[in-house]
Amino acid sequence: MIRRRLKFAAVLVAVVLALTGFSSGHGKSRGSSGSSGSGGSSGDSGGGCSNSKKSNGSYGGTHSDSDTDYSYDNTPTAKATSGNDVVAEVITCVRRAAGKRKAVTYATVRVQAPTGTTATYEVDVDFRGASGAVLDNADTEVTLDSGESTTVRIPMETPSTLRNVTGCKATARVAS
Repeated sequence: MIRRRLKFAAVLVAVVLALTGFSSGHGKSRGSSGSSGSGGSSGDSGGGCSNSKKSNGSYGGTHSDSDTDYSYDNTPTAKATSGNDVVAEVITCVRRAAGKRKAVTYATVRVQAPTGTTATYEVDVDFRGASGAVLDNADTEVTLDSGESTTVRIPMETPSTLRNVTGCKATARVAS
């Protein structure tokens, strides 16, 4: 009787693991493939769960997530051609909650100071709607040494406007 229960339990575990996408083949890493992540040693790193709907996001240009209507322009708003301009670049914008994913009510901005100047900079983020109209605006100050860069989170002033936000634009200037 006990042997029968153990067999049943083993089969049940195998079925559950098969249905959830768990397999010992996930997580293999054979050298460097140019992608970021933890791993990097050769060989099998064990099992893991699979989720075909997971999006790891992307960087560069205008971002558009396949299951949302959000975008952001991460083109630097000030060009550092003369070496005298601070550069602000949107890394991630806000995002509505979807399923188990929580809402994100802040923008992540990378700020880079010009060479030769240590200063405090005011970083502004416009949270924009589909027409490009500014729905919310928030700012923060950051002090940077010459040529230094940092990443800051700037939360929305009015998170209730989140449902209408489709993009973010960041600017930076020397604080007065």
